[in-house]
Amino acid sequence: FGVSVAFVSTCIKEVCEAISNKMASAISFPSGDNLLKVIQGYDEDWGFPMCGGAIDGTHIPILAPNESHTDYINRKGYHSIIMQAVVDHNHLFRDVVIGWPGSVHDARVLSNSKIFEKGNNDTLFPQNIEEEISGQRVNPVIIGDAAYPLLPWLMKPYPENNTTPRIKKLFNYQLSRARMTVEDAFGKWKGRFIRFSKRVDMAVSSVVNIVKTSCILHNICEIQNNEFLPLWQIDNEALEDLAVFADDDLAARDATDIREALAEYFMSD
Repeated sequence: FGVSVAFVSTCIKEVCEAISNKMASAISFPSGDNLLKVIQGYDEDWGFPMCGGAIDGTHIPILAPNESHTDYINRKGYHSIIMQAVVDHNHLFRDVVIGWPGSVHDARVLSNSKIFEKGNNDTLFPQNIEEEISGQRVNPVIIGDAAYPLLPWLMKPYPENNTTPRIKKLFNYQLSRARMTVEDAFGKWKGRFIRFSKRVDMAVSSVVNIVKTSCILHNICEIQNNEFLPLWQIDNEALEDLAVFADDDLAARDATDIREALAEYFMSD
């Protein structure tokens, strides 16, 4: 069309910056009646009570940065940045953290996020929203995989082996089933913006802004119920790592009690 690559690149960056600034509210953590709808959705659709969202991360391949490029090499050997996301039962992004180097463990990304700070300060969810489950008072929680710490507001699976009791295996199954919402959200997002499954040849700062913009557009597509063909779906490359948090690392007693109460609930359901 008679325009240079540099000009197109500039246009993309400016449009993404405008969308990111003007439509930032498209990504908002659930609160008030909206939070109640999310909790109800996870309970009715996925059978997991008092769930306010699911958390996970994904790698976005990038061109090797000029500075500290080795920090961006992930465990699979290529350069990437990490996007951590909390999603709801409708596959909407509710919180995103974008830009950590690919070598960083997902638990470290979490521990440096506002979600972590608010969760530990009891300000992530209203404390007056609660339900008694198996005799235990349970406030809203986020669900994650084994790489995350067990906290009163963050549930993770039990360690599992051949001798794991059925009650713990059932809890793990129910958590894994509900956590598919975040895996599916990543798959649909990458299906809509397939470029993020391949190397993005831009500076890290530019990639971060473009990724955030794509998350906003993904939410708009989901809210408007835009058509998404199954063949577009892409499996998420989760931030699996050999290092995981053991149950007693950073786990308060009440976090263990909440998980046990939920496990009893699933057994009795």
